[in-house]
Amino acid sequence: MIVPTFKVLGLQALHSSLQDVEKQTRFGIAKAITKTAKATELALKEEMRAKTDRPTPHYMKSTFVAPATKRRLVARVGFKDRLASKNLISAAERFGHHFEGGARLPKGLEGYLRRAGLIGADEFVVPGAGVRLDQFGNMSRGQVQQLISQLRIGLDPYAYASGSKRSRRNVKKAGRIFWARGNARDGHLQRGAYIDLPPPVGIRPLLVVIDSPSYKRRFDLPRIAETTIAKTWEENLRSSLVDAFNSAK
Repeated sequence: MIVPTFKVLGLQALHSSLQDVEKQTRFGIAKAITKTAKATELALKEEMRAKTDRPTPHYMKSTFVAPATKRRLVARVGFKDRLASKNLISAAERFGHHFEGGARLPKGLEGYLRRAGLIGADEFVVPGAGVRLDQFGNMSRGQVQQLISQLRIGLDPYAYASGSKRSRRNVKKAGRIFWARGNARDGHLQRGAYIDLPPPVGIRPLLVVIDSPSYKRRFDLPRIAETTIAKTWEENLRSSLVDAFNSAK
């Protein structure tokens, strides 16, 4: 019996070529996934801008994209969960209630008020009619410092308003700020911070104490992602694979 034998040449080259194909394919898929994730982030930012009254730069820069790689074909879109240089809480903690609903974390000024015993652990404050707002609709930084100084609730006692002539003159000009505890001694004013301005303005509320606010979810990130994937994935995959194989030449 004659058994035919044969020799196949070029298997090593073929194997190498197939490895290159797999490598470039995974590279193209990773690029497509990342492009789609970035498109999702862009759609999210557009919705954040449309649904938020005067969004701050910090708010608009709080999202991130973790890109896909050849080894890990997954990208992630979300809020930054690491602390920035001057922030005591991360963007994910600060803005998470917009995406999940429920309660929010206390803001910096509320932390001072809690440490001073002026509000409880489950209480918050909202701006009153007398507050001076900045361009983003928040209490101006100058008025925040004025309130902290006059209520003597800051971490630096040297920043408190003193009894000097200059300090009294500044207080008289800017308005005297005091805390009302909601009793007869305070004229039954609602609990909160007030500013006493010269006539004819008089006493105006700066901050009003409220119970823990509960927020509805404002942004549906899974829905935004699904819509973006349906619109962009096929074209992103096609163009990314073309780029990947062209770059291998």
